[in-house]
Amino acid sequence: MSNNPQHDKAIPLLRFWTWRYALILLGTLVVLGLLAGFWMQMNTEQQSFQVLQARAEQLGDSYVRAKHVIQLQRIKLVETAFKISPTLPATTAVPYTSTIVMKPLEIARPIERDYMQIFNKNGAVLDSFGADPTVPVDIMKPSSHQKLVLEGKSIREKIRVNGVTWLRVGVPLWKDGTVMGALYLSAPPTDNMAKMKETYEILALVITGIAFGGWTVIYLLSRKLTRPLRQLAGAAIQVAEGDYSPDLPLPSDVKEDELKQLVTSFNTMTERLKQLEQLRTDLLAGVSHELRTPVTSIRGMVQAVQRGVVTGEKADRFLLTTLEEAKRMQKMVEDLLEFSSLEAGVVQGEQKWIPVSELITEVTQQMQAMSFFKSVKLETSPPSDPVEIRGDRGQLKQILMNLLANSVAAGATHITLEASLNDHNLVIDVADNGKGIKEAEVPYIFERYYRGDSKRKKKHGLGLGLPLSRLLAKANGGELFLLHTSEKGTVFRLSLPKQ
Repeated sequence: MSNNPQHDKAIPLLRFWTWRYALILLGTLVVLGLLAGFWMQMNTEQQSFQVLQARAEQLGDSYVRAKHVIQLQRIKLVETAFKISPTLPATTAVPYTSTIVMKPLEIARPIERDYMQIFNKNGAVLDSFGADPTVPVDIMKPSSHQKLVLEGKSIREKIRVNGVTWLRVGVPLWKDGTVMGALYLSAPPTDNMAKMKETYEILALVITGIAFGGWTVIYLLSRKLTRPLRQLAGAAIQVAEGDYSPDLPLPSDVKEDELKQLVTSFNTMTERLKQLEQLRTDLLAGVSHELRTPVTSIRGMVQAVQRGVVTGEKADRFLLTTLEEAKRMQKMVEDLLEFSSLEAGVVQGEQKWIPVSELITEVTQQMQAMSFFKSVKLETSPPSDPVEIRGDRGQLKQILMNLLANSVAAGATHITLEASLNDHNLVIDVADNGKGIKEAEVPYIFERYYRGDSKRKKKHGLGLGLPLSRLLAKANGGELFLLHTSEKGTVFRLSLPKQ
């Protein structure tokens, strides 16, 4: 069981992102819905105010015209009465029928449910009209902005009464370019508010539908997208448990380029891990064999000499063989230590200028002094012009000697060591007529501890020759690579910078 609380809280990738997307989408839609609803409400309210103000201005104009008509009728009546009775005092009131007064006022009445008030310039109520007898008292109170209306400005205000919001507009009453009073028109909530409620309900349903549809789409897409990731996660668990042949999706089944690259890279990684695991197994077996054999031989021969089983010259030969076996063990240990040091970048060579011809001569002399090299014909071809390179003499000699030794191990009887200038580099080719390297083994020849099937059977060693030589080449600023191989022979090339 994992002791990491963060790991215990982990949730599947599909669930994590689909729910997050759903929440983000729902939150975004809710915010957009609220903004849209607020905008519609404001727009509806503004439209209601505009309609109410237009009616108020129309009613105001009708009221002013009606008052003007009444005044003209009264003047006409006075003139008629004066003609009948010229002696009538001017201050005598002339009655006029209600029919004459009310008829023009019918033009200025508000529609049903509206409440209209008319004030004079002094703020006194002249008239009020309302079809609904239950108009709240607060609606009948004068507006706090009445002064602005009497100054010739229109106002809009909302009045909250008993939980209901009334809309009220105030417009000035103009006559001959001057304000003669103010008209206020108030209206209760209309059916638009009910329609707004229905709109909000529809909007909520639309938001819910879009959110659910979006979640469904992202779920299906995420499920398809995360399927190879889930398979890779399962494969990673299999690899962690030591199974280097996990179940992986075929690259041809993955359409996305990035996922295809990921699957291909993971597949390559598992193949490499499998190869490294095999190399590790081979290393343990090789080291066990290579160390156990000389140790057993040394122990047996020392015991034979110690107990007097062999004496004289035979004892000397036993001791000489024991010394050779000890040297071989020392060489294997040194190779391991040197390879580890070079790989870690700890060992730094001594850089000096070295004549190439001199380097090739030293390598030739040392190899020809070895017993296993006696039957090999070695031809050298140094550069035509004197050339010097900067590097570590011992490391460069070791590279060339490793290549020559590998050629002998491959059954070569004729080896050519040729040096030449190529652009700004010095290249040294080691060509032999050995049996070559199998095509299946070529990708792994520079892998550490890899020795190949034939080498494992016929040659002692830890499989560090070529990897060590490549590290030494890089330490001197160069490169070592396989140039050509076939059943007729192999060519390795060492390329060094000519500074």
